Amino acid sequence: MNFSTRIPASLDDNPLARAVASRRAAGLPLYDLTLSNPTQAGFNYPTAEIAAALAAGAKALYTPDPRGSLTAREAIAEYYHGRGPDAVDPSQLHLTASTSEAYGFLFKLLGDAGSEVLAPRPSYPLIEHLAALEGWSARPYPMHFRDNAWQIDHAALAAAVTPATRAIALIHPHNPTGKMIRNTDAHALLELCAERGLALFADEVFVDYPAPGHEIHAQAFAAHHTTALVFALGGLSKSCALPQLKLAWIHVGGPAALIATAQSRLDFITDSYLSVGTPVQAALPQLFEIGAGLRAQIQKRLAENAAALTSLPWPGGFTVLPREAGWCALLRRPLAPDEESLPLKLLDRAGVLAHPGYFFDFESDSCGYHVISLLPELEEFRRGVNALYEWLPRLA
Repeated sequence: MNFSTRIPASLDDNPLARAVASRRAAGLPLYDLTLSNPTQAGFNYPTAEIAAALAAGAKALYTPDPRGSLTAREAIAEYYHGRGPDAVDPSQLHLTASTSEAYGFLFKLLGDAGSEVLAPRPSYPLIEHLAALEGWSARPYPMHFRDNAWQIDHAALAAAVTPATRAIALIHPHNPTGKMIRNTDAHALLELCAERGLALFADEVFVDYPAPGHEIHAQAFAAHHTTALVFALGGLSKSCALPQLKLAWIHVGGPAALIATAQSRLDFITDSYLSVGTPVQAALPQLFEIGAGLRAQIQKRLAENAAALTSLPWPGGFTVLPREAGWCALLRRPLAPDEESLPLKLLDRAGVLAHPGYFFDFESDSCGYHVISLLPELEEFRRGVNALYEWLPRLA
């Protein structure tokens, strides 16, 4: 039997995943500093309210619309309006089941097999897999930590464009560095896309989680620019901490003629799937209200855990980098003699699971990184980072 080459040849767990599974099977202590699922992080979910909203929605008539129900799209437009002064037209929104599905739809929309998307490096390792599943390839453009902040290398990005390039992926705020996109970055990216005839994917799923002092940059800028064709992505998974309810969206922005052409084709794609359930669409206004309370809980947790991490007297060469947004923090450290074995040693000696930087393609010529989730419950987080603090300097 022949299988598609769009799927990796090997799907075996990596050594770290196997070591974690063995440790759990043996009942040994494990401090998980990689937690990314808010439903498993001890937050107070108003389950009765969520159930009631979905139950009411379950009674709604099934009247499919390629863009999603107007009620749901109006709720999303109100959500955008609540975050800034600019209005969002509900007619420019398309609902999907997830942002991953949204990426797949956009790949279908913009190119054929052999097309390319430019994606930031370092980054969460997802876009390349989603691109490959559509017959695309993802090529990197670099981000560097300079002047105490992460910066896009705009010259390298422009040089990376090839005749096969169809889109640039922007993560705002970036995962895992937490970089918030400034106006200068936005203008440079939009000008490049307009000049080269490219689309911009603005993945804004973490935009509701700015760190204190960075709220001014937490604007869903892509939805309100008209220079180039811009697809802004968001969803309940992060904005409302409701990943189990499977609703996301694409906002189509840009020059009016391009919007009309893109939306008519996107209608064809979304009409072929109709993947978003009626109950969650009908319940969306209530779910945004519920999500506001969950976001407040998460923001409090992020602040407390970030304070616990930064308050430790890390030795020379170990630095918790400035955090602008998102659910994680970055710990920079001296380069280890064997970067690949270090996470296994941490797990074995300290019982700590922390994502190594090479999982995210961080540059590793002069230093190493760990990506630390700020979602775990406070006491569990403190135990984990204290163990990390005790053992990491010995092993790195």
